[in-house]
Amino acid sequence: MMHRTMLSIALCLAIGTLCLTSCGKRQKTAESSGLAERSQQFVDLLAKGDFETAAAGFNSTMKQAMPAQKLREAWLSLTGQFGAFKRQAGVRTAKEQGFDVAYVTCEFEKGSASVKVVWDRAGQVGGLWVVPPS
Repeated sequence: MMHRTMLSIALCLAIGTLCLTSCGKRQKTAESSGLAERSQQFVDLLAKGDFETAAAGFNSTMKQAMPAQKLREAWLSLTGQFGAFKRQAGVRTAKEQGFDVAYVTCEFEKGSASVKVVWDRAGQVGGLWVVPPS
């Protein structure tokens, strides 16, 4: 139950971040900015347990909402539910509400989930969710 609460909190914070920063247009396209690669590298940091480095890529709102310790707790909650991380199975990119978004599908011992990473105009992580694999 606690992991669902933490994921719900992270989801609410990420939605709030998107609402606060959803104005304006991006100058780079998702393809030209290396969106898929940056997102996969971010998930690699989570899988390796390098939460400090992962959180360093957050924008200021996300840094306040989910510092490295909370990010660690959220990842441990995810692996508690799905089992140990096994590998990344793919990545899909999109443009949503003017933001670059990547869905990194991850395989765990007990199932799969996608890590949705939202990138703000400055190239920092402005939103983070765990969603069903797409």
